Amino acid sequence: MGKPLTLNEIIQHPELAHVIARHEPNRKGAAFVAQGRSGPISIAYEVYGCGPIHLVFIMGLNGPKLAWHRQIKYFGVDRSDKFTCLVFDNRGVGDSDVPWQLKYSTSDMAKDTLELCNHLGWTKQKQLHVVGVSMGGMIAQELAYLAPERLVSLTLQSTAAALVATIPWYKHLARRAYMIMPKTLPARLESSQRNLFSDHWLAAPDDLGVFPTNADRYVAEELWRLKDMKPPTMQGFLLQGLAASWHYMGPDRLMVIGTKIKHVLVCTGTEDAMIEYKHSNVLVKGISAGGCDVEKRVFEGVGHVLSWEAMGEYNKMLEEFVTNAHQG
Repeated sequence: MGKPLTLNEIIQHPELAHVIARHEPNRKGAAFVAQGRSGPISIAYEVYGCGPIHLVFIMGLNGPKLAWHRQIKYFGVDRSDKFTCLVFDNRGVGDSDVPWQLKYSTSDMAKDTLELCNHLGWTKQKQLHVVGVSMGGMIAQELAYLAPERLVSLTLQSTAAALVATIPWYKHLARRAYMIMPKTLPARLESSQRNLFSDHWLAAPDDLGVFPTNADRYVAEELWRLKDMKPPTMQGFLLQGLAASWHYMGPDRLMVIGTKIKHVLVCTGTEDAMIEYKHSNVLVKGISAGGCDVEKRVFEGVGHVLSWEAMGEYNKMLEEFVTNAHQG
């Protein structure tokens, strides 16, 4: 096991400039949503691939669309003849607008997502395979309840029907706030990686063999984002955080999702420090009550970001699930 690099060593590393591979999207732009809902609000998006399976990736709290770059490559670039992938910045982050108002709710952001799909012409019945992580999974739940006729499948990753029981909402929000509170850069990077990934994975050799450890790669990607992307705002973070904290999908509404959507996958990691993995049981129980045979995948020893920490297994799982759902 290699010795972790210092921050200065990572800054000077020759691979820092290439740590996140950029790919040319088939389409990109901004859609104006929320007309008549305290809008308009500009939502920045990118579309990759031109295949028949339409994937809608919804990112979590304070996460930009590029955070899906591993899935962009796997689905939208390497398998572009099979998949068409939509990634976008939720209101409050990245290149999307950051309106100063308390009209941030997971249901409103679900409407943003649906209106974005309308803008793209993705309006057919049973066309969308929606994938949501963390807060994005909460938005995905609301989208599935709002327009179940549009969804072929629903994947809920590292998320909850409500933030209850194990971690009070104010502690949940405080943990996230600490990640971007003013403090030294090393302290911020250290706290965020411990919240997002398992300790044993962080200490393990870099999955791609470039850096001594996975923690070094995480730091390198964060440094790249600080240099090359629009920085997050405290305003957007707090308003998104309140939306996630207030999210509530009760048993009656979960049952409706299970009644109207045939293909649902719930996945979680046992070392998730952000949304304790037992929250997934509530989702499975509630959606199953509607008659849906929910698929559940528990990643043993994995943290919050399954799509990175267990990338290979995660991508294959998702590909198999949405392909089977697409085929009926």
